[in-house]
Parts: sequence; structure tokens; C-alpha cells
Amino acid sequence: MTNFEFSLGGGGESARRAFRAQVPGLEGWFADRQKGYPIKDISATGFAILDETRSFKQGESLQMDLFIKQRLYVGEIPCQVVRALENGIVGFDFLPLDRRQEARIDKLVLEVQKRSIANKQAGSEVD
Repeated sequence: MTNFEFSLGGGGESARRAFRAQVPGLEGWFADRQKGYPIKDISATGFAILDETRSFKQGESLQMDLFIKQRLYVGEIPCQVVRALENGIVGFDFLPLDRRQEARIDKLVLEVQKRSIANKQAGSEVD
């Protein structure tokens, strides 16, 4: 039997833990702030927003409602600020999700990933 080894390589803090999807019209609504923020990207493990007011603090735990084109997609998502950068980008990790929340977010990210792959394949066929 042959030995098989698999490595994602990289590592360090800049390594991605999951595919990040960019979804037009995706917004996170934070009820405690009574404000919505466009979501820059989302993955199965978290998401990022741009907060020009820099009001989020690292370690802060919140709940967010996720909207797509102003329609509720999944609500009451527990999350925690893991990174608040000087340029206003705020990175969040999802805290433990219930099955429904996890399934909805996974489905969203997977659909975007599938479309991205299909678009790349269609582009390479044209070459």
C-alpha cells in the first residue's frame, strides 16, 4: 500500500480556512446597532464587512440577520469579531450555529463556488 499525504500548504494567520464567496446584495443587519452593512465576502466559517466608523471591537460577540437583496435569508446568526483593521474591514467568525443556519450558509457559499467554477470552465473553453 502506498503512503498518501495531503497538505493545503501555506499556514500562518493569512491562510484561508474556507472558500470565500462574494455575493452581490448580501447585507448583515445588526439589531443592537440598528444598522446594516454590506458583506464583502462570506465563507462557511465567517464573513467580513466594511465599517468606516470603526465601531466594532475585537472579541465582541453579536447576532446578525443575513439579507440577500433586502430579503431575510437567515436570522439570528451568532458571530464574534476576530479582526478589526484600521482600514475599516471587520472580520467575523460564526459562533456555533444551529443546523438550519449552518445549512443555509453552506448552501449559499456552495452555490457561489459552483457558479465560479462553471464560469472559469466556460472561460477556458473559449481560449
